[in-house]
Amino acid sequence: MTDVPQKKSSALPRAPDPRQMDRLASILAPFRRVTQPKVLGLERIPHRPVLFVGNHTRYSFLDLPFMISELWTRRRIIVLGLGDHAHYAIPVWRDLLTMGGMVRGTRENVRALMRDGQNILVFPGGADEVFKARGQEYQLIWKERLGFARLAIEFGYPIVPFAAVGAEEMLHVVADSRTPVAAQVSALMRRLVGLPLPPLVRGIGPTLLPRPERLYFWFGEPVDASGYGDAGDDDAAARTVRDEVKAAVEEGIQTLFSEREHDPHRGLLPRLWHEEHELPQLATSDPDAWLVTRAFEAWNEHGAAGAAAWVSRWAQLTDPPEQPGASTWRGRERALARLEQVASELGVSSAEVTDAHTIGDQVLGVFKLRRRSGSPTDPPGFAALLDVDQDQIVRMRVFLDREAALRAIEPEAARQASRTSTASIPTTSSRRV
Repeated sequence: MTDVPQKKSSALPRAPDPRQMDRLASILAPFRRVTQPKVLGLERIPHRPVLFVGNHTRYSFLDLPFMISELWTRRRIIVLGLGDHAHYAIPVWRDLLTMGGMVRGTRENVRALMRDGQNILVFPGGADEVFKARGQEYQLIWKERLGFARLAIEFGYPIVPFAAVGAEEMLHVVADSRTPVAAQVSALMRRLVGLPLPPLVRGIGPTLLPRPERLYFWFGEPVDASGYGDAGDDDAAARTVRDEVKAAVEEGIQTLFSEREHDPHRGLLPRLWHEEHELPQLATSDPDAWLVTRAFEAWNEHGAAGAAAWVSRWAQLTDPPEQPGASTWRGRERALARLEQVASELGVSSAEVTDAHTIGDQVLGVFKLRRRSGSPTDPPGFAALLDVDQDQIVRMRVFLDREAALRAIEPEAARQASRTSTASIPTTSSRRV
């Protein structure tokens, strides 16, 4: 972020709305199964607008979207990222980043965001860290940048230091700005567009396919910048805050190195094996019922954003027949929005699957509802018949109880169910949103 005053900018981009964030989480969900982000310290983030400051991993696009998604799905935090001026010299690219909520990193823009009470994300290392050369993995290249500290002091904004580890092992640098010939091209690019030549990389073998590393994120204790009054232009105060944040980020990186070293599920096969065998009995004996339980665990943990990966784009949700004005909600967004609406009206925080098994070509699920903490009693549960196709839920019919759902099944299947399905299949416990 520059410390040089800039001319008045045009209107700032609007922060992404919840539906856009849910869509991002849904798009990332299949890749999240591979990266399985491990996040430490989310509970340290205060319930007020903050300035997130951390290390920029090489290229950044390999892990930053996952971190933003984790902040949204786990804490419902939406952030606006500050972009280097060089991004705005590249047509189309600058428009895509602006659509994603990037804001030009000027002091004037940051002041506007802070006055508006937005969560802001900044990488003091900027392009220098994005385009790290070989041997610079996870190094902080902040130089003498003090802009973020000055503005945090000016507005009394808490700074949450964060660290990210994992992405820099996904791509191997084969040539960078120190390599002969590439160094000359890099110098020319810096003069023309303000950015050096990106390092040339390879992933798996000679391809650009990133290695499937696990991602790790850490959030530290907030750094209080309010104790310096209005001393934002005091270099000594700004440097003190900057150095405290920098030391915290470096400590976070080391914490994640240690976490990764002792992680039994760091490798791809252990990760996938662990995920596949969280419900070994049900996954082996009844894969469709297992998928339904996983979908609702994702709902309990991440809301509609988590469940979206398990639901078909063309899914249908049908209300209980006894419900006044019962209707069918077609399409994934409308179906999930209906579930969210009902959960909100009932004050429900989670839906625990107490029974799930396949009858004929449908899954019968029985659910116990849990209210948010502080509520005196839980509401009645419900049952559902779900159609699963190609590892996605394509249809869900909701009933007031298990008996009503059984009556909706064809008579022969219902008789079979009454003889063979008297016991529930254990599932993992639900997680609260």
